[in-house]
Amino acid sequence: MRKYLKLNSDDNHLSLGNICRLIKNNSSSKIFTGQTDIFCALFNIDNISDSTVNNYCIGYRSIGPDYKNIYQTFEKNDYKGFEVIVQNISNILDGNIKTFETENEVKTYIQSNTHMAHLCRDLYNLAKNDATVPRAFGTDLYKLISQKKYYEVLEKALTYAILVKPQPIYIDDNKYELVENILNDTNISVKELEKMLRLQMQDGINYTYSIKKLAREGNPYASFELGEMEYKGLMTGTPRYVESYKYLKVAEEKNHPRATWLIAKMFLEGKLTPDKEKSIQEGLKYLVKAEKLGSIAAINTLGTCYLTGQTENHQKDDQKALEYFNKAAAHNYVYAFNNLGKYYEQKGDNQTAFEYYQKSAALEESWACNKVGEYYRLGLYPEKDEIKAYNYYKLALNVPLELLTPWAPFNLAKYYYLEGNYELGLEPDENKVIEYFKLAAQKGIPNAYEELIYIYLKKPEENLTKIKACLTELSKTLYYLKIKDNLTKKLSSVKLIVIEKALNN
Repeated sequence: MRKYLKLNSDDNHLSLGNICRLIKNNSSSKIFTGQTDIFCALFNIDNISDSTVNNYCIGYRSIGPDYKNIYQTFEKNDYKGFEVIVQNISNILDGNIKTFETENEVKTYIQSNTHMAHLCRDLYNLAKNDATVPRAFGTDLYKLISQKKYYEVLEKALTYAILVKPQPIYIDDNKYELVENILNDTNISVKELEKMLRLQMQDGINYTYSIKKLAREGNPYASFELGEMEYKGLMTGTPRYVESYKYLKVAEEKNHPRATWLIAKMFLEGKLTPDKEKSIQEGLKYLVKAEKLGSIAAINTLGTCYLTGQTENHQKDDQKALEYFNKAAAHNYVYAFNNLGKYYEQKGDNQTAFEYYQKSAALEESWACNKVGEYYRLGLYPEKDEIKAYNYYKLALNVPLELLTPWAPFNLAKYYYLEGNYELGLEPDENKVIEYFKLAAQKGIPNAYEELIYIYLKKPEENLTKIKACLTELSKTLYYLKIKDNLTKKLSSVKLIVIEKALNN
């Protein structure tokens, strides 16, 4: 059985995944530095699915020919146009957008850029540690770094990672037996797993077609992936729960643990039937099965059911809930830590709650990081500490957008950049404030639209369109009803008749 090394989590391979990781680590802002953002910057493209990028970066799939062709073209044309790629990387590292007209302008700028210098040294270390990279290659990088020729370092390092880097494969017959043991409690064959892996490794632009074809053949892995995509609305832009259930059911019937849990989750959320009683009964049935199949998520969800009374007899049982949460937490399941923290917080035990939140935050779960930040900012436990609060809020941003808690950017904007923070040496920064409030609003915090309106009202004539757009979104929320009167007064005070009409509409 083949085992592929993860090529985005070590310091021994000059790989695309590790390069993305280093760019993220060297960036001054972690908001828009997900793998997908960096991948798009490296190839100067606008859009690609997160799963495809992740498969490329961890070495699960070979980089698609269309993307390799971009760098093959650079090679053939003496890297003409490569300045756009370097400019993209520089903008990510600096956390802001700069525009350069020529290659020389880019070279001059990055020559004195500290972030770029650190990145290039890190790339050299990767090359030095990579057994597949010729020693002369590393020596060349070192010379270029000594001369501050960071542009050329990027040319060589990116070209090698994308066009030359071999995929390290280890073949061990014992691994086949190991996988068979993992699949013992399922009806899934190693061959089915192999088909899915081969598809992920080798397929290019026809991935969606191919995975649908594999699902029609009854492959549980392909069926689960499509079911999860339908659940998240990634296929059409809108979740289609019935379609999701159809795919997941194929995987569940072969005892796929996560598919079984996701079906349970849909029933408990009332996504599949309006009958509340049936939803609970069906949800519990699938949860119990998922737990037996080893799903840690199912263990945690069972705890939630006992805590909320979504049980067969509709009775709450705190002790049962804690038993399940602790069982899931024993596997370092972050959402179990969060649930334990919430439980003890509601009981008034901030010390115990904080300890659980901190365990989750140590694993960089976004919501928990923000929560720990709140504890420090408000002095709930152990003491008030603005610096620690700020650092935890920033850490909460270090996740894909899908997993980001919107309160982290909101808190950063409101408490640290809106008026600045003397203790941290932060000056007021309206650009960051707007950036963070927009992110919070995008993720569903209506208060952020209100804050943006107040900022735009400083220059109402220039920001009329933006104000109206924020009002439109804000008026769709229940929060709007609470603030409408006060907001109307503030808008009226600047005598913006057009805005008042927009508010009334």
